[in-house]
Amino acid sequence: MYCPQCGVEYREGFTECADCHVPLLGGAPPPEPPDPFNPGLDLVVVLETNDGIQLAMAKGLLEQAGIPFFVLGQIATLIQDVDGFLHKWVRVQVPRDREAEARGILESVLETEAGHQGAGEDA
Repeated sequence: MYCPQCGVEYREGFTECADCHVPLLGGAPPPEPPDPFNPGLDLVVVLETNDGIQLAMAKGLLEQAGIPFFVLGQIATLIQDVDGFLHKWVRVQVPRDREAEARGILESVLETEAGHQGAGEDA
């Protein structure tokens, strides 16, 4: 017996959850969904940048595509917010099995960065 609302298990003979006040269901509660975070996940770097706009664009594109990502060195962006002259580098990491997809999505962001660097070198 278990409560369908809070998942607490009860011995036979109980009919209502003491906390939720809902009728109990027979059997065992369904298994909890797996935690989406896996510390053993193999991550690869798909973007290194010190440009806050480029980082925001990359994060938005990855979120929109449903690709999980981790920003290594993100605390550095907080420091950069305090002192804009400290252009700290951050790395955007994705699971290895989503690397090709992420690189394809971020290609436009990387091309934009290459265009800015090329424009600066001509001057």
